[in-house]
Amino acid sequence: MNKIDKKQLKAEFLESKPLMGVLTIYNRAENKIHIADSMNLTALSNRIRFMLNMGQFDNKNLQADWNRLGEGNFLFENAVIIPFENDKIIDYKKVVLHAATELKSKVSETTSIY
Repeated sequence: MNKIDKKQLKAEFLESKPLMGVLTIYNRAENKIHIADSMNLTALSNRIRFMLNMGQFDNKNLQADWNRLGEGNFLFENAVIIPFENDKIIDYKKVVLHAATELKSKVSETTSIY
């Protein structure tokens, strides 16, 4: 890889914005769902998966189901993605929290929430 490629890749990385929104972890075996919001969905997904695999997740019910059923019975999904807008000043934390609250109320009608 030459210097021009490295500079271009570095510039693209610095300009990229993380995915913001709402992550769901769906327990397919028991029709339960965990909903979490974040300003960086990729990091949140990796952190939760790591903590579950280590037996250290703070939601003890989800952790117990993960240990009992195994990773294969769970589906991680970016349920809501909030697009980044360059030209506007937006409080993204509020937007993400609002999206999570709406999803929780919508999902609670049909699915158990951890």
